[in-house]
Parts: sequence; structure tokens; C-alpha cells
Amino acid sequence: MRAAAGGRAFQLHLLCPRRPWRPPLLPAPQPHLSPTLLTRGASTDVTPPEVSSSPPLFNRCCRSPTRPQGFLPTLEPGVPTIYMCRWVHTATSSVSFDDRSQAGLTDGSNGDIVHKSEMVGAFQKIPMVMPATDILMSAQRKSRNVPPTKGITNIAKRERNKGAKQLDALMKELSVPLRTYTENFPRRRDLHPYERSLIELTFGEGYYEKVLGRVDALRKKINSVGKQHASVCAKSLTKREAEERLCEGRKELEEVFQRGQHAIEDLINVAKALRSMPVVDPHIPTLCLVGSPNVGKSSLVRILSTGKPEVCSYPFTTRGILMGHIVSNHERFQVTDTPGLLTRHDDDRNNIEKLTLAVLSYLPIAVLYVHDLSEDCGTKVADQYITYKHIKERFGDRLWINVISKCDLLDKAVPSSFDYDDDEVRRYRMFGPEDAIRVSVQSQDGTEELKERVHHLLTSQMARIKDGKSEDELQGTDSNVRQLT
Repeated sequence: MRAAAGGRAFQLHLLCPRRPWRPPLLPAPQPHLSPTLLTRGASTDVTPPEVSSSPPLFNRCCRSPTRPQGFLPTLEPGVPTIYMCRWVHTATSSVSFDDRSQAGLTDGSNGDIVHKSEMVGAFQKIPMVMPATDILMSAQRKSRNVPPTKGITNIAKRERNKGAKQLDALMKELSVPLRTYTENFPRRRDLHPYERSLIELTFGEGYYEKVLGRVDALRKKINSVGKQHASVCAKSLTKREAEERLCEGRKELEEVFQRGQHAIEDLINVAKALRSMPVVDPHIPTLCLVGSPNVGKSSLVRILSTGKPEVCSYPFTTRGILMGHIVSNHERFQVTDTPGLLTRHDDDRNNIEKLTLAVLSYLPIAVLYVHDLSEDCGTKVADQYITYKHIKERFGDRLWINVISKCDLLDKAVPSSFDYDDDEVRRYRMFGPEDAIRVSVQSQDGTEELKERVHHLLTSQMARIKDGKSEDELQGTDSNVRQLT
């Protein structure tokens, strides 16, 4: 029988009763395969390894070529054998989980559990965190409605039973939400590298784990205090003593929760910040606008996509990653506006600039680098050239478009005084990078050409992404075959 749900199939194999025992023929020894990762086309006729504690003759009798690895044979001949095996089917392979946690995949080479990384978008799955006051009020209301166990006629016993149950209910109503938060918030090690860098740059090193640790410590404290007072209340000898211990337990549990409610408030702020971060789908071609501060990146995002970033005449208007989308010929693309980069070493950059480097480092993007040769941005041409050369050398493998913005101001601009002895800088000042598009958002000069070039660039990026998927699938299939052989 097989029942498939959510991409998983559960197989129940019923083997026919064995024939009466006969002296076995001694077959030639065959190498045993113990892979846990099987391709669809590979045979599943795998002989399980012999159990060292059983006689070799009995093992040869009980072996069946159709039993998978991990099968425990019955000790009585002639008894029908039943085993269950869980399989997870993917596009190219099937993974068997035999007595292993579903949280990890099994590496067939050494049997270790390999944790799979989450795709980009884990922040959108973060649970809603209730305010501490709402959790406390709900726990108080539900715990007071817990009745004693039916059938207890003795007043003292009934009262202490009621007190112990209400304290236990209050403890659970306070701790269960906290446990839900700590379990459902993504672990940093399971996140995509881009999202890990966002957490570090937004909150600082270790702050995310510290907040989750404080929430978990509060949960453990509530469980400890609740169990202690419930146990004391259950030992009361009189009704009055049980009522007093119930009041004491409630009071202390509520005080412990209120002292640690700052951790819940911090978790709410973390959840809001993470949930508001833009989601970049790595399977959709993405155009990333890069350049010095105030060179006109946000203005280009407005004319290229649905994004509406803030446009001002001062640097660092964009202080985070902003997203927009392009729909062209029934195809959907992404556009990201990034903070400007100053002319300095990467180690000296602030967290706002490092957001741009995170996008360039961890996401499969195409680059639209924006230059302002009029120096209206406030950054000298020589400094822009140094930054451009550095980024180009570091991320030169990306698909690339150079755009000279504010071209309507080039004739009016007065260049700053700097040494023109460098031929590269002089040529950059006069013409910009090779094959650069001159664009003016104000006069709309060059905007149509830019849109055509961007569409061609993103189409090429889509081909790259598809080729990368095909290579990954082929590599995965080859690795699976090598494990089997």
C-alpha cells in the first residue's frame, strides 16, 4: 500500500510467509551495498549486512534480495514479515529515512546526517509573536477555568488537586508559546548565506541568537517554578493551605514572566524587522544597481521597475535593500536598489555598505553600475573610478552594464581639480567605461536604450540560472551513482 501526501510516500511491504526451512545452498559471497541515497533508475535490490550477533548460517537463510537496509528479520521461521520504510521523492532521486530524524538528510558515504540549507524566504515564515501582556492574560484566564478531577469527595484533596492542576495549566500556557517561538524561528546555520548576512548586518553579531536564548531561558525558568509550586500544592493537608499555595504559585509565576517579558518584546522587534526585509528569489533573474552614493540609482529603479524608492538630493538616501519588479514579454524579473559605496577598503565599510556587498556576494545577480561624471553626487570622479575598479575586479564574473547618469549635466559641470596624468582616469572622466549608456532621467535621454539592454541582460541571466540548475542536477545524479557503485 502506498499513501502519498506532501511529496512523501509511505510504502508498506508485506512479504509472503516463508517456506518450510531447508538446508541452504551456500551462495558465492557478494559485496554488500549500503547506500541511503538512490536514484530513480537504480535498482533497490540491496542485500542487508549480516548481523554479527547471529549465526552466519541463519543470516543466509533469512536474507531476502528484496529487503531494504535497516530491516529486522523475525526470529521465527514461517511468520509473515512486515516492515515500513519512508521515502522522500525529489525530481532526480529518492531518499530513504530509516530511524533518522526528518530534519536532516543522510549522507550515503559515511552515514552522517547533513542539514539542508533553507532557500531564501525563511523570514516570511516567521511566526507571529504575541505581546507579553496578551500571553499573560490568556494564561491567567484559561488556568482559572481548570476544574478539579471528578469523583474526589474529600474537600482538602479536591482543593489541592484543583490547585496543582491550575498551576500546571498556568505554567504550560506561559511556556508553550515561548517554546513555539524558539522552535519555529529559523536557526542561523540553516539560513541562506544572504539571509545570514542580513541578520548580522541588521542586528549585530550574535544578537539574534542572544534574543532567542533569553526567550528559551525564560521558558525553562517558568517550567522550573511552575513544577515546584504545583508539587508543593499537591502536598497540602488542608483546603486553606492548598488555596494559599495556589495563590503563592500564581504570584511567583506571574512575577517570573513579567521580569522576563523584555525578551519577548525584543523578539517582537526582531520578527518585525526580519519580516519586512525584501525577499529575493534566486531562481528569478535579478538586476542589482550599484554605485557611489547619490549617483541616481533610485531614480533608475523608478523608471525600470515597479519599485518606488525614496529619491532625495543627499547621499545614503537608500539605507537598505529595496526591491522592484519588471514584467516584460510575460516574463518577470527582479530589481534591487542598494546603498551607495564609498571609496575605502571593504573592512572599513559600515553595515549599510556591507548590505550591498552581501547582495553581490551571495545572490545570482546581474550588475547595473551607475556612474555620475558630472560630480553632482558629491563624489569626485577619481574616487568613483577607484570604487568601480575594485568592484569590477571582485565581481567581474557577473553580467554587467555600465550607465552614465545625469548626462544632461555633463556640459554644465565643472570638473574638480585632480591629477590627470593617469590616462585611465582621464579617459574615464571624458568617456566613462567602455560601452557605457548615457542616460538622463530628467530629459528621458537614453532610457529606451537602457530598457532594451536591461531586458537582454536579464534574459541572458535567466539562461545562466537554468544552466546552473541543470549542472547541479547532473552533479547530484553523478554523486548518487558513485555512492551506489
